[in-house]
Amino acid sequence: MKGRRSFWSILLIAFTISLGVGSVVTASKSLYSTEYAARGQNRDAKKFGVYEVMLHGNGTVDNPFDTIAKVSFTPPSGSDRAKTVYAFYDGGGIWRARVYVSEPGTWKWNCSCETDRALDGRNGLFEARDSDLPGRLLIHTRNPRQWMTENGRWFLNLNDTSYCLLCTHDAVGHEIPFEDFTAYVRDAVAKGITSFRSFAVCGPKGFRVNEGEMWVDAFVTDADFTRFRLDHFQNTDRRLQWLLDHYPNVCVQLILFPRGSQWKEDETFWNALSGSCKERVLRWMVARYAAYPQIFWLVVNDAHYGPEYPNNNAYAREVGVYFQRHDPWKHPLSTGHARKVPFYFGTEDWATYLHLEDNYNLDASAYEPYHRFAKPVFLGEDRYEQDRVTLDPEHMRYYQRRLFWAWLLSGGSANYGGRWWVLHPYTQTGQRSTSAPWRNQTPFTAPLTGLDSVPYIIQYFHDRRIELSDFEPDHALVNDPDVRDRVRAPKLMRRGMDEILVYHPNAAADEKEARCRADKTPRFRVDLSAAKGTYKVEWYRPKDGVALNGGTVEGGAYRDLVSPWEGVDVVLRLVKSDE
Repeated sequence: MKGRRSFWSILLIAFTISLGVGSVVTASKSLYSTEYAARGQNRDAKKFGVYEVMLHGNGTVDNPFDTIAKVSFTPPSGSDRAKTVYAFYDGGGIWRARVYVSEPGTWKWNCSCETDRALDGRNGLFEARDSDLPGRLLIHTRNPRQWMTENGRWFLNLNDTSYCLLCTHDAVGHEIPFEDFTAYVRDAVAKGITSFRSFAVCGPKGFRVNEGEMWVDAFVTDADFTRFRLDHFQNTDRRLQWLLDHYPNVCVQLILFPRGSQWKEDETFWNALSGSCKERVLRWMVARYAAYPQIFWLVVNDAHYGPEYPNNNAYAREVGVYFQRHDPWKHPLSTGHARKVPFYFGTEDWATYLHLEDNYNLDASAYEPYHRFAKPVFLGEDRYEQDRVTLDPEHMRYYQRRLFWAWLLSGGSANYGGRWWVLHPYTQTGQRSTSAPWRNQTPFTAPLTGLDSVPYIIQYFHDRRIELSDFEPDHALVNDPDVRDRVRAPKLMRRGMDEILVYHPNAAADEKEARCRADKTPRFRVDLSAAKGTYKVEWYRPKDGVALNGGTVEGGAYRDLVSPWEGVDVVLRLVKSDE
C-alpha cells in the first residue's frame, strides 16, 4: 500500500500546485529559451522524460525539410532496446532528434545522413538519472479497457476540451498569450482535470475557413505542401514542455490533423495529396512529438465514417497504420467520430482506444456496445457549456459530475466542454465575454460552472486509493425500486465481490434539463446474494465531497440501503470487512 499511497499523493499535488519538474534536455543546450534559439541553460536527462539532440546541418539546400537524417539512441540495457528516430529540420541550420528516456544510465546516440556530411556520423553520450515522472500513457496491462502510466498506476481520465491549448491562435483567429495558456491549465487542473484535448497546431484563420484551408493555414508555407510553419510547431513544443515540467501527471490528446472536407462530407484534401507529401507530414509529426510521454493520438476530430465515406475511412486508416508502424513508443491511438456516428474501426489493430461523440449521454449507454472490444472507450464530446443557448445543459454542475461518474462506473471515461473556440481560464470566464461569431449568438458573460464539482472525483479515488482498473461494471446488481427509467438508474462497478461502488444520479430530469430530484432520497437495492461476510458501508456526496460512515451490512441476500441525504446524487461504497 505504501507505493500506491505515494502515487496518489504525487497525483493530487500535481492537480493543485505547480511541481516545477523539468524533464526535457538537449545534447548541449536547453531546448527552449525565450526565442526558441539554440542557447540557454543545460538540463539533466531524466527517466521517463524527453532528451533532445540538436544537430547543425546544411540549411541552405533547396528544401531542408526533405533532408533524411536518422538518429539511433541506445539505452544502458543494450542495442536490443535501441530506438531509431528521424531528425527534423527546425530552422537556421538546426535539426533536432528526440528520444523518450525509458531508463536511467549512460545512453549513446549516433546520426546517419546520406545527403548532409555535417549531420552524418555525429554521435555522443548522455547520462540519464532516475526520476519520479509517471512515464507514458499506456493501455492498462491488467485491464485493457482502462488506462495506466508507465510507473504502473491507473490513470483517471477526466478530460477537458481545449482545442487550441497548444496553438498560436484560437478558433476565431486571435493570438493566445502564453499567460492565458498557463492560467487555463492551472485553473483546469485545480478543478480536477487530468487530460486535455488540443489540436497540434491552429493557424491565424482559425476554424473560420474550410478544412483544406485549415491545413495550409496551420501547417505549411507553400502551395506544394513541402515546408512547415515552424513558429506554429515551436509554439506547440514550448507548451508541451511546460506541461511536462509543471504537470507531468497531465496527459494531452493530440489531434494531429484537421478534416479534409466539410462536416458530413467525404474527405478531399488528404486524398489529393501526393504520396511524398503524405510521407513528409507523417514523418514530421512522429519525429516531433512521439518522444513526449504524455501524448495520446487522435488522427482527426469530428469526422463521419462508414461505407458512404470511403475517403474518410482511408484517411484515418492510412494515418493510423503509419503511426502504428512508426511511433517508436506506441502511444494510444484512435480517430474522432462525429456525434452519434458508431465507431467504425473497433476491430482494427491500429485503433487502440475508441473515441466517441454523443449527445446528453448521461447514462453512459453509448459505452455498452463497445465493451466487447476490450479497449478503452472515451466519450470525447458530449454537450458543451456556453456553446449554443438552445442546447446547453441548464444545471451544468450537476450535469458534468453526473456524466463523469456514470461513465467512470460504466467502464469508460468522459469529457468536459466549455468555451471551446477560445482559451479563457476558468476563473476568468465571468470577466471575459465571448460568442461563437459564426452562430450570431448573444455573447456569453456568465462564469463557467461545469467543473465546480469535479475536484471531488479525484479526491474520492485518491483518499481511498481506489484504482478502477481492478473493477468491472455490473449494473445488474443494483436498482432503485422507485426508478423505472434506465437513464436514471444507478451505475455499479465491483472488484470481485470484495468492493462495490455505486453512483446514483437521483435525477429529476435528463438531457438539457438534467437536474437532481429535490424531494427524493436515493435508495439502493444491492444484490449481495453471491457474497458472504460483512461489508462496511460508506456514503459520499459528489457535489461537495462530504463522506459519512454508514455502518455495516451482511452479504448473502438482497440488501436495501437508503442515502443519508435527500435531494442530491450520491456514491455508495461497500467494502468487505477483514474482521
